[in-house]
Amino acid sequence: MLNDMLKGKMKDPQYIDMASLLIKESSKYFTEREVLLIKKAYLMARDLHRGQKRESGEPYINHPLYVAYILLNELNLHNASSIAAALLHDTIEDCGITEEFLITHFNHDVASLVLGVTKMKDLDFSSKEEKEDYNNYLLLKYILEDYRVIYIKLADRMHNMRTLEYKNEAKRREKSAESLRIFVPLATHVGASIARSELADISFKYLNNRSYREIAGMSKDYQIKHIMEIERNLEKLKYILASIHLTPQIRARVMSNFAIYQRLIDSKKISLLPNLISYEIMVDERGEIYQVVNSIQDEFQVIPQYTKDYVVTPKNNGYQAFHLSLRGHKGIPFQIRIFTKDMFLVNRYGFAALLDIYPNKSVREIQESLIKDNEFFQALDKNYRLYKKPLELIDRTVRELLGDKIYVYVENKERYCLPETSTVADLASKIHSELRKEAIKAIVNGNEVGLDFPLKENDHVIILTKKKMSDLSLDSKSRILKK
Repeated sequence: MLNDMLKGKMKDPQYIDMASLLIKESSKYFTEREVLLIKKAYLMARDLHRGQKRESGEPYINHPLYVAYILLNELNLHNASSIAAALLHDTIEDCGITEEFLITHFNHDVASLVLGVTKMKDLDFSSKEEKEDYNNYLLLKYILEDYRVIYIKLADRMHNMRTLEYKNEAKRREKSAESLRIFVPLATHVGASIARSELADISFKYLNNRSYREIAGMSKDYQIKHIMEIERNLEKLKYILASIHLTPQIRARVMSNFAIYQRLIDSKKISLLPNLISYEIMVDERGEIYQVVNSIQDEFQVIPQYTKDYVVTPKNNGYQAFHLSLRGHKGIPFQIRIFTKDMFLVNRYGFAALLDIYPNKSVREIQESLIKDNEFFQALDKNYRLYKKPLELIDRTVRELLGDKIYVYVENKERYCLPETSTVADLASKIHSELRKEAIKAIVNGNEVGLDFPLKENDHVIILTKKKMSDLSLDSKSRILKK
């Protein structure tokens, strides 16, 4: 069977479509020898997972196939060892094989990547939360050694979140809260904006479905109502660019639902968000960026406070673009983002794009430059030596470095600054570690919510413990809920 597979004769009808698609896509990027490595990894994973089922009832092998496909085609990591490791990513954890086994049958590179995304199941901790914290601590350790680990983990989490419907409600909320707390910030730090947006939106849907549906409806209504204006802006931009003899790619994009939720404070209208609608313009050369800026700003009213030059001063995760905020018809704001093709690749995929942009650099060279020049990797390197408690390392490195913050208020009107992906549980931890252990629910803006509820700017929060709940009479609790 191995020889048949290596010759491209994949016979198994249950897996042939996804496996064939993965091999077909792999052949676009990799040498024949590298494609053979991926085929071998698929065969090994299929045999090791034989008889295992996902909660949906489908064969388990479908999951690593999708993870590998997401890694290759959606996260843009064009590295054969990474694709092979994605196919094998659950074999140590679920099939009882060892790192040495993978080294023998593949190589050190594939084996170390699989080990890097493996959760330790036999850890002895007092709670499930402590075990998860320790596993995420190990994940950070391996990211420090190889940035590809986080991309495999993000692809894994993306497929798991896409199939959360087959989990019970408690597990959906647990995985969604963990995604907001750990994986959305990690995606931000490595620049994988496509993973960040998807994971944040799916988590938001499961943690606060009411707000998710309201905002999704508002966004859809806005797009329908302003479709003519959006099209008019596109045509006007094309005309302006043609007048300076440029024909770059242009497309309109809408802010994600979770991003709208974070920025829609109090009763602020969705139409007033300065970058609800953005137009992305990809030019050929860096110098053309400022040609476009000068031409466009002469035709619209500029909003200076939201106009940013991330070309001259890139974000820490490598993001580069010129953000030009403008007012259009009837004063409705919108944003222009201008970048080159290389900038686009980094803006969308982050560090995964570096192998395409610098084909002569090895993974090791890229990793060394990240540790030398990137703030997140520098902080991770420093904090890994300083903080031995898993949760402390995670909070200091993954969450505290985030640039986007929100301010929330507690009972005594004291204000707390938190990363924008924070939940009630994160606020409790920020106030005091013991409060996090004792908290059972909260009241946010008069509504009773769970600890996994996502917070936003200016939220007013009362954290409830068992003792506090017993101290509150029914009447006083009712008054709090009405506030």
